[in-house]
Amino acid sequence: MVSKQVGRALLVLFGIIVFGASTALAGSGAAGPNVAVSGTSPFAACTADNVTGQIGTNFPNSEVEPWVEVSSVDRNGDGVSDAIGAYQQDRWSNGGARGIVASVLYAGTWRQVVIPGVTKCSGGAFDRATDPWVAISPNGDAYVMTLTFQDYPTFSTSILYVNKSIDGGLTWGPPIQLIRTDSLFMFNDKNSMTADPFDSNYVYGIWDRSRFPSDKRELHSLSGFPRSIRSDAIFVRTTNGGVSWEPARPIFEPKANQFGIGHQIEVVRGGPHAGRLVNSFMLFHGSGSNKKGQEIAVLISDDRGTTWSNPITVRKVLPGFVSDPDDGTPLRTGDIIPELGAGPAGELYIVWQEASLAPSGSAIALSKSVDGGTTWSEPVRVNTRPDVQAFTPSVEVLGDGTVGVTHYDLRFNTLDPATLPTDYWFLHSHDGGGTWLETRVTPASFDSKLAPFARGLFLGDYLGLTTAGSQFLTMFTKTEATDPASQFATSLTP
Repeated sequence: MVSKQVGRALLVLFGIIVFGASTALAGSGAAGPNVAVSGTSPFAACTADNVTGQIGTNFPNSEVEPWVEVSSVDRNGDGVSDAIGAYQQDRWSNGGARGIVASVLYAGTWRQVVIPGVTKCSGGAFDRATDPWVAISPNGDAYVMTLTFQDYPTFSTSILYVNKSIDGGLTWGPPIQLIRTDSLFMFNDKNSMTADPFDSNYVYGIWDRSRFPSDKRELHSLSGFPRSIRSDAIFVRTTNGGVSWEPARPIFEPKANQFGIGHQIEVVRGGPHAGRLVNSFMLFHGSGSNKKGQEIAVLISDDRGTTWSNPITVRKVLPGFVSDPDDGTPLRTGDIIPELGAGPAGELYIVWQEASLAPSGSAIALSKSVDGGTTWSEPVRVNTRPDVQAFTPSVEVLGDGTVGVTHYDLRFNTLDPATLPTDYWFLHSHDGGGTWLETRVTPASFDSKLAPFARGLFLGDYLGLTTAGSQFLTMFTKTEATDPASQFATSLTP
């Protein structure tokens, strides 16, 4: 989160506070223009990863699954605070992308910067990378965390890297290995990284490590997922600003068939629990033919990650799965990844896709905690159209307590099965989630049928939403007629 003055200066320079061109609904808020922040693939001439020799379909010039953060300082020297987003570049149909690219705001324009040493196309040793995550410390140090692995079908090696930038994202240091797993029966996945807002020495990383204790079937076996699957929550941190990282270690290691995914840490910002780490995730009970339901849960630490609580249930979940209403084509969305946001007075908000709250079968649900994550409110539906599928939500909170939520939906879909008109929406609440106002972010619908297909039409398992003074900044995926998926940034004014 940045100061109101610096944040506004950043967004004015960015050129996205143009209220005359906003798509605001009456009495709601304002969305600036959708500014393209990605470009032509920097890997077009790369042959090191032997694309034609790999199994699967590659989607050149596709950019999906962004994360974005805004700094409180100016490290790149352009006179305003830094903004950095990162995303997958050239997505594969069966897992990962050819590399990770950052888009960096500099002197009013977005520059594309390849994250070095992550894949063969960026000077690394492995074919594919995925799950980029950006974190920026209060002093402006920036980090990108990435999962990299070898090509399909074995995925026998999975490595988590972190690269650091001290100049606002214009250049990045070499990747530091946080963990490497060489096994057909274990896989690191769905990582995230959080910079402590109170102390730039502390940065936290977390992910799930899948393992198979009984039938020894590989994670990505063509015969399907095993009957017995578990996953540990693996945690890592630096206490010296990224100079070194403590050894990765499990903080939740289930003994039964429980599978957690989508781990995200927030730091409580105020109140009696200020400084507490709260990690949210989706927890599945049972697996394969023995599924027994799922819930959103949290783990809590009051000592910056040294010790952690047992899981605390937020809510039992009936996940909202999404498909084209015309022909049933699946969309791969954020249906198994809850998103967590922290407010200035110690309040926390979780959003997720929930089937039970709307006849469409996929609503955006929100639950709130005012006691540091120990207890949570009954969920409420926040998307305005219960009759259409809504998906892939994000949540953040401004310094004045205004809550912002973004999501996609299909309200402008037509009966034509050849296309799938899709839109992106911004909701905000000034009363702690009691009432909501809606703004359309996309001035015109885009066609999700053009998106890369990766176990469904794929825009990303998550999207970027952050704060910049009195506004929100989002980075999201939409398709274009000549491009399967591109990244756009937009300012959102409540």
